[in-house]
Amino acid sequence: MTGRLAVVGGNGFIGQEVVRQALAAGWEVLTVDPAAPRRPAGLPTGRGVRHAAVSVTDEDALTAALTEFAPHSAVNLAAYGEGTGGLAGGAGSNPTRAVEVNVGGTAVLLQALHRAGCRHLSWSSSSTVYGPRTSYREGVVDEDAAPAPQLVYGATKVGAEQIARVLAPEYGIRAVGVRLPLVYGSGRWYGGSQLDLVTFAERIAAGAPAVLRAWTDTADWMHVDDAARCLLECAVNPAATAPVYNAAGHRSSLHELGTALAAAAGTTASVEATADGAPDLPLMDATRIRADIGFAPRIADPASGARRYLDPSQEDIP
Repeated sequence: MTGRLAVVGGNGFIGQEVVRQALAAGWEVLTVDPAAPRRPAGLPTGRGVRHAAVSVTDEDALTAALTEFAPHSAVNLAAYGEGTGGLAGGAGSNPTRAVEVNVGGTAVLLQALHRAGCRHLSWSSSSTVYGPRTSYREGVVDEDAAPAPQLVYGATKVGAEQIARVLAPEYGIRAVGVRLPLVYGSGRWYGGSQLDLVTFAERIAAGAPAVLRAWTDTADWMHVDDAARCLLECAVNPAATAPVYNAAGHRSSLHELGTALAAAAGTTASVEATADGAPDLPLMDATRIRADIGFAPRIADPASGARRYLDPSQEDIP
């Protein structure tokens, strides 16, 4: 299936990868983002892609841009952040603005899509909607587990999920939230919770001495390529009918991923184990999304993730 796809937040880390994959698949794309692209290469220009410097909170401008483009489907990655501190850090620093963008922006976007005649939307929720791992039996959750966010960012994602559950059916929109875990990969320009990993990978790529103090607990990770592919599939595949899905690529510790990065680069970079710093979140059961649309990660272990992180141009992931 191809047609016209709107990518809100299309100039961001995951958004730019959604745009790249959509263009490669033959979609016409509109990026909607008030910020400039962050990746050094930026976004493609010319045939097949248009850009609108519009905020998700600007109802009139957003409606006008979407109505003119008339998308068949949309992907929403818009979220409030500040500087290089990441989305969770930005939300914690300015909760009022985070609610305005992450929750209010969801409502504005659904109204704008309705007026533009678009009936298919996927959007990025987060594993931070869940509470501490010890709050859940065996530390693993499916989509029916009760949200219990400990961060402002996670609370805004719960709010967005609830707004979408109410408004999307009213507007006749199939809206699918994807609860993403730690998303990593080349092009992540901000550090946030992954500051040490981003810095470590940058130093390895530059041939500079690199040291990573890395936690050893297991967490869910997802390479940006898989995260973008998952969001795009949920936007265009009518079999994705759940209001939210858990999604994950592989389970590993930061220590395992850092060690894989050093091995892939063939360097003597140092990875030091520490018991502190892992996210206190449950592991996510992603059975439902596999059953509904057959989604499975292509980058399914730290070794293949590390190779792709250092060389995003490679096609043979495993």
